[in-house]
Amino acid sequence: MFWGCNIRCRGCYCKRRIYSPMLKDFVGQHVNDDPGLAAPPEKFLSLHEVTQELDKLDFDRVLLEGQEASMDPEYADITEMLHKRYGTYNVLLTNCYELPDLKDTDKVAFGIKAVSPDLHLDYTAVPNRNILQNFYDVYKSGIDLVVESIYIPGYIDCRETENIARFLGSINKDIPYVLLPYFKAGNNVWRRPTPVEMETAAETAKKYMHNVYHFRGDEEIKQEVLSVFPEIDALTFSKPTPLVGALGYKHELQTDLQNQLLIPGMA
Repeated sequence: MFWGCNIRCRGCYCKRRIYSPMLKDFVGQHVNDDPGLAAPPEKFLSLHEVTQELDKLDFDRVLLEGQEASMDPEYADITEMLHKRYGTYNVLLTNCYELPDLKDTDKVAFGIKAVSPDLHLDYTAVPNRNILQNFYDVYKSGIDLVVESIYIPGYIDCRETENIARFLGSINKDIPYVLLPYFKAGNNVWRRPTPVEMETAAETAKKYMHNVYHFRGDEEIKQEVLSVFPEIDALTFSKPTPLVGALGYKHELQTDLQNQLLIPGMA
């Protein structure tokens, strides 16, 4: 996992959780609608330290994710090292605002927030013209890809899901499209979607796409997710900073674009 981002999503889950939301301390906590703000990471790893941690493991697939992994100045070095040292299949999860060197990236998972320009600008504070162009350019390059989008009732809801699916279908109806349910993150008025709403959104997307997948929001974790770094005993499971009176801290968390180094990874 990486820290630092080039867009400012109002519902970014990193406001609430800087580590994997599938670690056992967080499982089931997504239903809490008073989440507070997570403290930013304090420990970052060098590329050498990353290899020291990974040398202990047996793995063949790596997901490089956010905040925004593509911003790391060593991204190309990291993926090259993963290919050469471990022979892995490398997947980049990205907002597609800017693209790194993808020569050692095997698959790109695009988080498309919205295709409607005004809605995208309102949610992310950046326009989406370059994002959609970058998506098309990567598609034309032939690299494997998948698209994810978040469902937020009353905001990025069924109407926008249909717009996204229609856009994707105009390019290729076989692109895998995954719908994710919003859970409370940041000081927002939105609620979590119901399982029925997620199923309805998926059925809407299937009018335009052949490979639509969705999460209901009430799934159980079937396999335990472990922290490679930091070790599970070193993680702090303290209550996040309350949202009330934390606006200055919230602004800092949202707009810190300086630190782009690798942070604690999960597997």
